[in-house]
Amino acid sequence: MPVTTDAAIRAALDEAWRAAAIAEAVIARFGPVMPFRNLLMSDYLHAATLIRLLTARGLPAPARPVAAPPALPDDLRAACRMAADNAVAAIGCYEGRLLPAVQGDAEAGPVLMRLHDALSHVQLPALLHWAEMHGCPAPAAAS
Repeated sequence: MPVTTDAAIRAALDEAWRAAAIAEAVIARFGPVMPFRNLLMSDYLHAATLIRLLTARGLPAPARPVAAPPALPDDLRAACRMAADNAVAAIGCYEGRLLPAVQGDAEAGPVLMRLHDALSHVQLPALLHWAEMHGCPAPAAAS
């Protein structure tokens, strides 16, 4: 089923909030550790960008879902792996559903492409770098 542009923006916002929830949970458990303290700020900026995009389109921005914090593994290395796996899944979502839905939209297309690029070229590499430094195996590639 094709995804509408507005639904793609909302789905990207859900991805940003999911990533922020993971970073918040890691920071709550382990303190403001790298790379999570930087990733959290990035996730907040991504969410704010998407909210502005919805508002500019005359659409209401959905409230951030209130959910229990995600269950975290017992150690930081495994939490890093969990976040990297989430990033890989988010990249797959962008590439498989969200970017095709906004292709040709002069406003939403470039915004979602920049967020995808930040996720692919900044956030995931930061998680993989940290994981490698601390002996955490890399996540499986998105399919």
